[in-house]
Amino acid sequence: MSRLPLRVGVMGAGWVARARHIPSLQAHPGASVVALYDTSPERAAAAAATFQIPWSGADRDAFFDRRLDAVSICTSPWSHAELAIEALSRGLHVFCEKPMAMNVADAQAMVAASRAAGRSLCLCHNFLWSHSVRRADRLLTLCGPVSYAMALQVSSHLRRLPTWYRALPGGLFFDESPHMLYLLQHFMGPLRVDGVRATPDPETGHPATLEVQLQGTGGAAALTMLFDTPLSEWHIGLVGSRGVIDVDLFREFAFHVPGDGAHKAFDILGTSARTIAGHVRGVLTSGTRLVRSGRRGDTGRSSAPSWTPSWRAPRRRWHPNPPSPSSRSWRRSSSTWVRRT
Repeated sequence: MSRLPLRVGVMGAGWVARARHIPSLQAHPGASVVALYDTSPERAAAAAATFQIPWSGADRDAFFDRRLDAVSICTSPWSHAELAIEALSRGLHVFCEKPMAMNVADAQAMVAASRAAGRSLCLCHNFLWSHSVRRADRLLTLCGPVSYAMALQVSSHLRRLPTWYRALPGGLFFDESPHMLYLLQHFMGPLRVDGVRATPDPETGHPATLEVQLQGTGGAAALTMLFDTPLSEWHIGLVGSRGVIDVDLFREFAFHVPGDGAHKAFDILGTSARTIAGHVRGVLTSGTRLVRSGRRGDTGRSSAPSWTPSWRAPRRRWHPNPPSPSSRSWRRSSSTWVRRT
């Protein structure tokens, strides 16, 4: 496929389509959003009018007849597999929101359909290309080889959440754990589960707290998730041979704190000063970036993120010993997205 811009159809007219996918696609010169499908024709029409999309409706066959090159699936997880397999069978590339599918069998069927059609299937693992994670990638040269990674998510139910998450098996865990798992895998390599401990919510039966012990190719990892807390924070901590990296996903920054030597009073004071400076510098940089972009953010992420899928990009590969961040081949081989700067 060489024709640009790609003719993209968006499936689903909910919040993630309106606040994330459509603005991002329309901001990229390589994509043109030409159709919007939703099971509610009224919702589709309203979103199409807002974003000046030429066709909208609830007729799926008519949607696919719009001479599309690719689709962006923004529906709830129950329909991901069905819609992705249909689009792939029609010869279209597919960009799909997480979680990928409701079970392993459906996910495997999506992969099989992609291979059979010779078309790309890309999952929305957007934090891999956030400023904070890309900064952490560069800081690995200072931190040294990472032997342990920890992911912490604390969530307030007062923040914006999908209207349908309570119907998922495991509730919010099912919807949001993919973010933390793919990030841990990014830094530690392929993961296996060594142990799980959960405390159920007495009303819903969904996890109120969850702790997962993992083992990656590069070392051990842990995931801790709490789903009813007074505030919302998402962090990744990386422990290397020469220091520690804190990745603040909501505020979009990461900083490195070197080892503290003999841990004497002045060593501790230096660590405190560097930690405070890292936070202040990160917040200022992230805030300045948000203001300059002219976008309104929520939960630390912009309302129109600057990533869009690259349908012909190579697969991302985990590198146990990543080359220098300045290496062009590293940036090329690891990128499955196109970020506008």
